[in-house]
Amino acid sequence: MELLRILKSRFWLLTVMLLWALSAAAQSTVTGTVFDPTGEPVIGASVTEKGQTMGVPTDIDGRFTIKVSNLKSAVLVVRYVGMDTKEVPVNGKTSIDITLSDSSVALDEVVVVGYGTQKRSDITGSVASLSEDQMRQTIVTNADQMLQGKVAGVQVTQNSGAPGGATSVRIRGASSLNSSNEPLYIIDGVPMSGNNEIGGFDWMGGTNGQTTVNPLAAIAPSDIVSIDVLKDASACAIYGAAGANGVVMVTTRRGSAGQSNITYDGYVAWQTTAKRLDMMNLRQYAQYQQQLLSEGILNSTTFDTTYADASLLGEGTDWQDEVFRTAFMQSHQVGVSGGNDKTTYAISGGWMEQEGIIIGSDFTRFNTRFNIDNNFNKYIKIGGSLAYTRTDETITRNDGSDGVIMQAMTMMPSVPVRDFDGNWAGPSTVNGSSTWNPVALALQTNNTLLTTLSCANA
Repeated sequence: MELLRILKSRFWLLTVMLLWALSAAAQSTVTGTVFDPTGEPVIGASVTEKGQTMGVPTDIDGRFTIKVSNLKSAVLVVRYVGMDTKEVPVNGKTSIDITLSDSSVALDEVVVVGYGTQKRSDITGSVASLSEDQMRQTIVTNADQMLQGKVAGVQVTQNSGAPGGATSVRIRGASSLNSSNEPLYIIDGVPMSGNNEIGGFDWMGGTNGQTTVNPLAAIAPSDIVSIDVLKDASACAIYGAAGANGVVMVTTRRGSAGQSNITYDGYVAWQTTAKRLDMMNLRQYAQYQQQLLSEGILNSTTFDTTYADASLLGEGTDWQDEVFRTAFMQSHQVGVSGGNDKTTYAISGGWMEQEGIIIGSDFTRFNTRFNIDNNFNKYIKIGGSLAYTRTDETITRNDGSDGVIMQAMTMMPSVPVRDFDGNWAGPSTVNGSSTWNPVALALQTNNTLLTTLSCANA
């Protein structure tokens, strides 16, 4: 019995050893090299067989040696920080070269600071970013309006309700070293002041209250890929005093290698007043005049007998209907991008038109942009940008007591827009009412602002 037990034990031991030997013999060795998109070897990339937990790293030359269970069905999984994970079928090969591609997700963790880049985790200052998806959530006329309510600590105030009206951006409050509270704008690496000055030339706003022209107003919102706001001194120290009010860094769309792409971005919209004031019509105004007469505020010499019998009068002129309108706006942007491994390009052109809800006001913008990048070699990359923008604004007079809205609120409903001869009716100063015909004021006393911006950099 003892001999039988020993023989059984040796039999099972020999069986286990034989199975282990067969398993080891079934494994095969695969060697190869891992490269980055520029052709340089990747050091420390992780190479594992799909479905297995153990893997090997690449050496200083990017090489690896790994054992796989089956040459025909095995799949290698290569991982490296900042690059997309790649799965490569072995397909019976014993030597494989693998090229990784840059990860678009990893780019979100890199922030442009001054003339270089830093990882977000290494930055001690405050940096806020606005992604392309966030910028597409609203319809805006100017790109600076996309910052409103979306970036913490950044105050964006609309200075005017006029079409194309400039906004004020405040990152560090209302203190300044250079007599301006506007931040410094960096558009594709080109510094642009937010205080009425572009490239050393003053943009004259005239007397229409448009004293500040934001550089972002010259860029079509659909051309912008990302906006980064540098708030603290440590994040924008490279710009010196120019960045004392913070820095807004704008990156426009660039081309990518591959098949050429044609894109179209456009919309059609209408704008109207959300609410209007409840004003008296002509009958109600006549009753009001009669009440003033009965209370002694008016006497027989100052009372207009036109209002003696309100039942004979109609509705009169609704001046809010005359000066307000349902405004039409439209935007059309066409872009072409593409390239190859050496050269990439992006070309765009657009046209935008917006009517104001007050008659006589409107805003139009024509913009073009051309970006090109060339990989001269694996060490040198050159690129350039050309941009031209032309904006044309017509702004109605709407400030103070002589503005269109104030005149419409105080003009009597008994005054028509035009008289029987086709001339502008009024003005009438009875009982302290308006001194200007609101419609005539809106259509004949407009201020225009024509701006052009040409920009080239390499």
